[in-house]
Amino acid sequence: MNDLRFALRQLLKSPGFTAVALLTLALGIGANTAIFSVVDCVLLRPLPFPAADRLVMIHTIHRQEGQSQRWEAVFDPDFKAWTELNHVFEHLAAYGKGEATLLSGGEPQRTGSAEVTIDFFSLLGVKPVAGRTFLPAEHQAGGPPAAMLSERLWRDRFGANPGVIGQDITLDGRNVTMVGVLPARFRFPADCDLWTPLVLDTRRNNAMHRALARLKPGVTREQAQAEMDTIAQRLAQALPASAPGQAVSLVSLQEQMVGGARSLLFVFLGAVGFVLLIACANVTNLLLARGAARRKEIQIRAALGAGRVRIARHLLTESVLLATGGGVLGLLLAVVGLDLLIALMPPNLVPRIDEIGLDARLLGFNFGLSLLTGVAFGLAPAWQASQADANEALKEGGRSQSPGMRRRFLRQALVAAEIAISIVLLIGAGLMLKSFARLRQVKLGFNPERTLTLNLSLPRATYPGPLQMKAFYREALDRISALPGVRATGFANAVPLGAGGVRIYGDFSIEGKSAEKNLWTSKVAVSPDYFRAMDIPLLKGRFFTETDDDRGRGVAIISERLARLHWPNQDPLGSRLELGFGPEPQTWIEVVGVVGDVRQDDLRLEPPSGLYVPYQQVAQAFFLDTMTIVVRTVEEPRALAAALRKTIQSVDPALPVYGVHTLNELVTSHVAHSRFNTWLLGSFSASALVLALVGIYGVVSYGVSQRTQEIGIRLALGARGREVVEMVVRQGMRAVLAGVLVGTGVAVLLTRFLSRYLFAVTPTDPITFASVLLVFSAVALAACLVPALRAARVDPIEALRHE
Repeated sequence: MNDLRFALRQLLKSPGFTAVALLTLALGIGANTAIFSVVDCVLLRPLPFPAADRLVMIHTIHRQEGQSQRWEAVFDPDFKAWTELNHVFEHLAAYGKGEATLLSGGEPQRTGSAEVTIDFFSLLGVKPVAGRTFLPAEHQAGGPPAAMLSERLWRDRFGANPGVIGQDITLDGRNVTMVGVLPARFRFPADCDLWTPLVLDTRRNNAMHRALARLKPGVTREQAQAEMDTIAQRLAQALPASAPGQAVSLVSLQEQMVGGARSLLFVFLGAVGFVLLIACANVTNLLLARGAARRKEIQIRAALGAGRVRIARHLLTESVLLATGGGVLGLLLAVVGLDLLIALMPPNLVPRIDEIGLDARLLGFNFGLSLLTGVAFGLAPAWQASQADANEALKEGGRSQSPGMRRRFLRQALVAAEIAISIVLLIGAGLMLKSFARLRQVKLGFNPERTLTLNLSLPRATYPGPLQMKAFYREALDRISALPGVRATGFANAVPLGAGGVRIYGDFSIEGKSAEKNLWTSKVAVSPDYFRAMDIPLLKGRFFTETDDDRGRGVAIISERLARLHWPNQDPLGSRLELGFGPEPQTWIEVVGVVGDVRQDDLRLEPPSGLYVPYQQVAQAFFLDTMTIVVRTVEEPRALAAALRKTIQSVDPALPVYGVHTLNELVTSHVAHSRFNTWLLGSFSASALVLALVGIYGVVSYGVSQRTQEIGIRLALGARGREVVEMVVRQGMRAVLAGVLVGTGVAVLLTRFLSRYLFAVTPTDPITFASVLLVFSAVALAACLVPALRAARVDPIEALRHE
């Protein structure tokens, strides 16, 4: 307690030193605390389900022509067989994620929904807060329709009225019975607020659902994998050699949900760890300088009988007290920074983000980190002070050059380490910034300016077939086109970079090319003016017209990439394709146009091939029930949003309009992850740069103050100011050069961990390395020049009076 009280008095006597040290430590500890809270929630905490370590996902592995491809979706017949044959799972459930339109309880609302099998809720250990779960009869074909709502949706739409349970609600245009309410925090799959019974299919033509299982107590994942391999082999023997789904893979649910974010979080954690190391090095340098100023005090203590351990304990107490204060400030910064971090974080970058918050684990981490930091930066000054020679206290002017040189070397080594770490962070941020700039420069293939998109989903109860759907779209387009300020309007079942719609891929055949079987491409149903609304250029032939309907000959427009793949050095116009869109299995359609390639789902990927057909010639309802309308406007597109909603609801008042975005917003959302990663790493790098420059400036300034008498003598003997400046800068830049060399070497080794987050940039991009090194060296030179210029203005008379 005596040491604590004395340490507190000493810190209060030096408010400038204390304030700088506290802020430096608060920055390092706060950043680490904030990022650790994310890492702890996402990677370290178990999932919010009972015995979550026994939950696994079952993936299907398809092997063909020596290649293996993992599918997260499974075939319904396989799932049924696994349920009957396995002996390692306590529960096995299947689910499919989608969206549904809720018409009861207010305005039509589009909400996330999931179809689930009967064991789904018992597998996850979730019980309804009101009502019941699904009955076996509700999972049978033709069974009574039922639904469960989340507590949040129940309160928002029905005011938490218990009388609603057991009553019918309108979902996607049909009446279903609301049988129960699930806890508000339960939203599995992600973003779901509504669950319905899943009726499994008997056909093996589409893999639409995912499989989730709970291992029996005492059964390891390896044992379960071995049994599932045996079952998969037995099932595969009854399938054709080309059938998909010949093997399975078990993946823990924890890995499934958070595995994609692991490496990114470790990159951020490493970055803030580097910032903390720089902060520790800075405070160590401050303490070393302060220790030199208190050398006489320490020597007198030694002369009065204080042992080395006693002196070291006293100084370590001061360091730990300083670190504790920095930890408290850091915790406050972490709380504020965490809120800002979550607010700026784009959707789907990090899972479980809504579970992050202040708790006992975070407080324990903050306290432990503060204690460790205090020992880390206080150890060197405490050890150095404990070497004090008691005899020096009896000598008025006694000096020892050797210890001074050792102290100077230690301070410069710490500065070099700060610089090396800063160089690593700055190069990483530079690579991310260049990658982001390259991503923003990608050619989209369409013009996003002044274009608004909105999504529609036609319920089968109201629109049972293609005829009714086409009639709705025709009337809606006519009314939208008549609105003032509309230049062009169209729609497609999937627009580039759009969040709504359903992108469909499938095979096709080319007439006269019998060797090319099972060709694969995306298939998009569009309205005639879709290409004009998107401003996708026509390269050959023509666009669709209103006469391209079910009474005319079948036509198609292909993308430039598809033309290049299958008609190299040829004109594809007039070629005939078979897609299976018509009422008969073999219906040939003619290629009448070629349009430019467009980026589809990911700006990082090359534009895929695409094949467009007029929606009027599509006979399948699943191509038409979900569409994205595109409106190109004369002025700001957002100004038309309300008018568009009213126009569509004038055609069908019960139809919800959702996903209203400008094309520019969609493009921005697809670079949001890269922007956030760049911003966050850049923020850490900027902090490291400021701390490193403060360290350089502090060491050079302290060196100048310690050599004031020597500099005065040099000036008195005729040295010019320029020579003094060169001497000081040269000594300061030695540490800079050492740090730059070491940092560059370390960066070459570590930047490879960023490779998966870079676009069109190599982890060792020479331009980025050279730019960072030149800029940092210039700024470091400026940090050395300020005290050097001050040294050149030293008055020799005053300097000689120094002692």
